[in-house]
Amino acid sequence: MLQRPGLRHVEDAPLFHNVLVKYIGGAVPELLLLNKSDQEVERIGLSNLSREECNQLLLKKGFYKKTTDDEEVPDEYLNGPYKEREEL
Repeated sequence: MLQRPGLRHVEDAPLFHNVLVKYIGGAVPELLLLNKSDQEVERIGLSNLSREECNQLLLKKGFYKKTTDDEEVPDEYLNGPYKEREEL
């Protein structure tokens, strides 16, 4: 789940599988990584990241980014846990 007051940083979020954007007025923008029980496993501040840096962070954390809205998600990305990548 991404929390970000400015749309410019999360406009790519709909292309990422299993990423939900939740806007909370006045909240510090954060990436919350949750397990299947919706329990927080990691929290990362996004205040100082650009749109591209946010995208790279999601890719590094193992999320799949579609090239189009109607692209099929590969089986290995349908469910977590996702594996953090060393290199992209």
